[in-house]
Amino acid sequence: MQIKLLSAFLIILTFLRPAVSEERLQEFSLTKTDEVKKMWSLEAESADLSGNPIIKLYDVELSIFEEQKVTTCLTGEQGHINKKTEDIHLEKNIIGKKADGTEIKTAYIDWIAKTETFDTNASVLITRKNIRLTGHGLKADIEFKTMYIKKSPVMEIRREEAK
Repeated sequence: MQIKLLSAFLIILTFLRPAVSEERLQEFSLTKTDEVKKMWSLEAESADLSGNPIIKLYDVELSIFEEQKVTTCLTGEQGHINKKTEDIHLEKNIIGKKADGTEIKTAYIDWIAKTETFDTNASVLITRKNIRLTGHGLKADIEFKTMYIKKSPVMEIRREEAK
């Protein structure tokens, strides 16, 4: 008799556990403005929302604006944004493209809202015209105008061929 009551009690406990509420949104979009100017825009094919401050993102594009024009666009397969801090993490095949033709590739990159900087400790490849820069780790300003390779920077400059 006691065994039957115990098993019934366990079943009730199982049903009383609070359910984790998650909702998946398609075509998620978020824009950060400074007064009236756009600073950045975040778009994802889908996003998972939950009760905590983290929004998980899938097929992500982060566009950086300067004077209402996109100057840099970063894409990644996954990422997340912290609703409280506004920090953004992008991962898996990150490709950044600047309007001037500069391309940045890395495994992951973080946007730190408090300092308005990008940061990664992963290997980095930066290419522009005839310049190729590799290294480990990167710190950059919001517009990727100033970029700092943290460890082992190697720069290759190729001669442009005469036409």
